[in-house]
Amino acid sequence: MVTHKVFGVERDIDIPTEKFATEDELNALESTMPGCEHGWFDSVVDQAKLHYRKWVPVESPKAIIVFMHGISTHSGKAFVLKDGRKVNAALQAEAALKEGYATYAFDLYGHGFSEGKRFYIPETWENNLKDYINFVNLVASKHSDTIPIFLMGESYGCTLTIHAAKKFQENPSTGPKNFNSIILTAPAIIGDLPPYPVYFLLRYVLGPMYPQWRPFFMPNPISADRIWRDPEVLALRTDKRFVEMGIDGSGIPFRLGTAVGLVVALEEVRSKAIPGLNVPYCILHGTNDYGVPITGSEYMLKTASTPEADREFHKIDGAYHDLLADPDAEKCMSLVVDWVKKRLSKK
Repeated sequence: MVTHKVFGVERDIDIPTEKFATEDELNALESTMPGCEHGWFDSVVDQAKLHYRKWVPVESPKAIIVFMHGISTHSGKAFVLKDGRKVNAALQAEAALKEGYATYAFDLYGHGFSEGKRFYIPETWENNLKDYINFVNLVASKHSDTIPIFLMGESYGCTLTIHAAKKFQENPSTGPKNFNSIILTAPAIIGDLPPYPVYFLLRYVLGPMYPQWRPFFMPNPISADRIWRDPEVLALRTDKRFVEMGIDGSGIPFRLGTAVGLVVALEEVRSKAIPGLNVPYCILHGTNDYGVPITGSEYMLKTASTPEADREFHKIDGAYHDLLADPDAEKCMSLVVDWVKKRLSKK
């Protein structure tokens, strides 16, 4: 790995020096998220330094939202469009602060500005989960235990969020006592798998032998034009220099270990985490999500034990996978804020 200076500290980030963002490029990326503060904590894997962001209101927050990004992306993906609309983290942080809510988000091992092999699930997906739970408890330790904590995820971040919620349900001592509920945007519950012979070869033969390999025959997870339906967002996310910087890897073929980790995490969220789950939840899912099918959200609605009064399922008509960068992003964020308000009113 190569040492880079980011946010005032030296970190071993697995991106070549000649490709890494310049200081001006970093400043431009960060300028879309005013008020963002940065911190670090240790991963359970090799004590790699994991980067996190926080946006905290001046007054004591009414609620805390802990956000978990998806695979191959990071906590700071954010753009301000030509018409002034904000998407992703820029939209999330602004909307939350307006309501007096704090937002915390960290970069998974090997993602964003965190240390570790690039875009790699190390050894097992459960290491990602352990880091996530440790981060949630770290956030909780920084605030009064009377402030409700909401876990929010996107895609694979939702998979981890559901797993974390089930652990908190079964063993409350593993999480903060002020944990309130979960918010899931385009949750990865069911994924598209290759034909069984190929799946078997990848999972049980090649994956364990060559976990860090990104083979030439590994298909792209999903093409960019099926992740973002907003043409301006699509152009920004596929800009040659933006992709080259290596901070975000959306649409890049997975390493074998990452692909296997995702498959197992999804299998276990369906077989172990969702059955019997009674935690309050709010789901948002696009009807044209080509990344993870909406049938996964429908499975959760049918299978989890959460009472009807404590759950919401919003189908976003025509939306693709990245809901908070969709033309309906502001609508989606309004639904998130409305959920938090409703939950706070039940205190």
